[in-house]
Amino acid sequence: MLDSDGLVPHYRPAEQEGIGRLARALGGEYRVIRLLGRGGFAEVYEVVDANLQRRLAVKVLRSDLPWSPGALSRFKQEARAIARLNHPNTVPIHFVGESEGLVFYAMPYLEGRSLAEVLRAEGPMPSTRVLAIAEPILEALQHAHDHGLVHRDVKPANILIESATGRPLLVDFGIVKYLDGPSHLTESGFIVGTPLYMSPEQAMGEHDVDARADIYGVGAVLFQLLTGAPPFDGSDSREIVRRHLTEPVPVATLSRDGIPTWLSAIVVRCMAKHPGDRYPSARALQEALRTGRDGMAPPAGVGAAWQEAPTRSLRRVRRPVRWSRWLAVGAVLLLVLAALLIRPEASLIVQNRLTEAIALSLGDTGLTIAPGDSARIAVPPGRPLEAQWAMVRPATRDGRMLGDGVEGAILEASARGELRWVVDAASDGEPRFTPLVVNGTSRPISVAVLSRDDSVDCGCSVRPGDSLRLGYYLLGDESAVRVSHPEGGLARFALQEQSLDPVTGAVTIRVDSSSLPLSPIAPRRRTPPDRAKPSERGERRDPLRAFLPMR
Repeated sequence: MLDSDGLVPHYRPAEQEGIGRLARALGGEYRVIRLLGRGGFAEVYEVVDANLQRRLAVKVLRSDLPWSPGALSRFKQEARAIARLNHPNTVPIHFVGESEGLVFYAMPYLEGRSLAEVLRAEGPMPSTRVLAIAEPILEALQHAHDHGLVHRDVKPANILIESATGRPLLVDFGIVKYLDGPSHLTESGFIVGTPLYMSPEQAMGEHDVDARADIYGVGAVLFQLLTGAPPFDGSDSREIVRRHLTEPVPVATLSRDGIPTWLSAIVVRCMAKHPGDRYPSARALQEALRTGRDGMAPPAGVGAAWQEAPTRSLRRVRRPVRWSRWLAVGAVLLLVLAALLIRPEASLIVQNRLTEAIALSLGDTGLTIAPGDSARIAVPPGRPLEAQWAMVRPATRDGRMLGDGVEGAILEASARGELRWVVDAASDGEPRFTPLVVNGTSRPISVAVLSRDDSVDCGCSVRPGDSLRLGYYLLGDESAVRVSHPEGGLARFALQEQSLDPVTGAVTIRVDSSSLPLSPIAPRRRTPPDRAKPSERGERRDPLRAFLPMR
């Protein structure tokens, strides 16, 4: 992971004191591997979650800076707000913590290169590649803006291209924006945001910075992706900020070959000095890019030879007048026929927000969409659309299905344009939850789920140090997870008392010795020979003795 203030990976050995301190803060179920990097505000460590067998990147506020209690509180509050984001082009926050004098939050560990690294290695990009990166990032920004969050530090270093999938990820939201002091300064005097990409209102320290500041940052990033250099540069931060405030966008740099005129105009509007002159939202900017992109392709049915032929060669064509009239009539008829037959393209975009994969079927097309992913399917325009989806239910090791079946239909009377459908924990009209039970005790535990309508004992056993996701169940006021141990110990985790993700329905139940006290196994007592049962003394037991009178 890259930090918002320009973390550069360190490959020298990290100080053992810092690693040990974070290890104590996280607890025994986490193993701190190494220091990944250090920036102006924070350090990032690679950590392994032993329970869930996953790699994490844990970002820790630097303990050598004088953070006030209010600043630390707002840091955690902002991190929790970001944790509510659920978009395939953002990086989730798993948890926030404070211990051993450290304040930190954990994210997935991701392999990839930032756009800043790509630019250094490859230089400016063709417009088609720029659009392929910009559109998903704008979707992520719109998702964040809809949740009341403004990134405030959009720049190439904060856009990660994941190695495994190639998808662009918007990382490191400007958490420290909410720290004490002026809105653009931390208590230690660092500027939140990067001067090369900072909007004028953010640089001036205005308190009402909104989503249009991110539009400005996107414009500056687009400028650099297309030209290979940021729009304004200078010998120091003060000069760069001054140029952002006073100088127009260098349009001449955007006029190089290969940059469409319409795309240059979009970049200039994004970087307008006054927020009211920019695109009002990330969605509006995305629509402008799509409109321009759709106009880049040559008209259907027009060959490349016609486009490359010199205009003067058309003047040499001589045809009788009568043929010209027939050709004109034929052209009109063809245009009318094309207007009747050719309709705008239509596509269905399905986003899976569940923690399990879903199977989608549409006509002869069938595909599986992984958790958190989306799929786009071309559909006949202007025709009724009917698609079916069903969740792939999890199963135990012996093949028994867990939870309820979750499925639904996607219906549209006439498919036109982009049809977006989100599958989440309430897609079928009934809110559901999916518990993940983590066994932090030293013994196996048994699990049962109390849903809204029923109590389901799945017969599941979770081994020590292991975890199990139990599928989806209907959510109600009495919904709970019951955990027990054969040798004593029973605990009930009410869903109302747990942190439930309203989109995915996910809730984590962590079971430890404090929540499920287990009575120790008593050592077997040795019975004296004179009190031992006949079978234990080696004697044969008379089955009639119990029925004979005692003398």
